[in-house]
Amino acid sequence: MNKLAWNKRRKDERGEMGVGTLLIFIAMILVAAVAAGVLVQTAYKLQQQAESTGDEALQDVATGFKVLTVWGTTDGTPAIDHVYMKIALTAGSPGINLNNTKIEVVQTIGGGIGDEITLDADAAYDGSAGAATFGMLELRDMAPTTNEGMMTSGDVFEIHLDLNATTGFDMPLDPQEQLSILLLPKHGIPTYCEITAPSTLEATGVVVLK
Repeated sequence: MNKLAWNKRRKDERGEMGVGTLLIFIAMILVAAVAAGVLVQTAYKLQQQAESTGDEALQDVATGFKVLTVWGTTDGTPAIDHVYMKIALTAGSPGINLNNTKIEVVQTIGGGIGDEITLDADAAYDGSAGAATFGMLELRDMAPTTNEGMMTSGDVFEIHLDLNATTGFDMPLDPQEQLSILLLPKHGIPTYCEITAPSTLEATGVVVLK
């Protein structure tokens, strides 16, 4: 009789241990599931952030202009009064809106800075340029859009700087004087161009500068 009771108690103890082990196992599964969910969510957020950071970095590195040619004109005096630049996008560059682009112009006289000014886009979009503005003219458009001034791959635009604008921008380029031009897109790498007037200039004519 005692032997039967002892065997029964051992079986009950084994059953209780089995239930306890099962509960611990279930708890471990639940903890692992929660931890896995947190890890997956964190990895997803990191992936999204990495993609966003990569896109921004690529945009900043790849976006930019290239200067194709630069020329100037004289208008009755032996000094360059107007500067024209043909520009395109660098290889792999996304589109750039010239309306959001600024141009810094610095004139060098006798080894020192004479005048400097920052120009905004001319709203007229007809190639003209006035005080503190630069004109832009579309020469070739590979993908026409309703957004005037939007440059895409393969487009060629002409930039016009009126060096004789009467307000805030009056720096005609005399012989052997230099002009530094910096194109500053909203995103991307600035494009620097330096031009020097030749030692002799005709009163009226066209001068290739670059």
